[in-house]
Amino acid sequence: MAVVLRDNETLESAWRRFMKELLASGTIDELKKRSFYIKPSVTKSAIKRQYKKTQRRHSKAVRKSRKNM
Repeated sequence: MAVVLRDNETLESAWRRFMKELLASGTIDELKKRSFYIKPSVTKSAIKRQYKKTQRRHSKAVRKSRKNM
């Protein structure tokens, strides 16, 4: 990834453009994610927990809509 300085561009504005490109590409998120090892079992349990949370929220919304009928 490279940022070329434009004519009469300050270093700060070039740095901001560079950081914006990094964020858009997802490089910083990937770096944070890989900064330490996460066991596969922990990852699977987190996915299951998120799925259950989504299902609970959905069923709550369904019950609430039926109650208003």
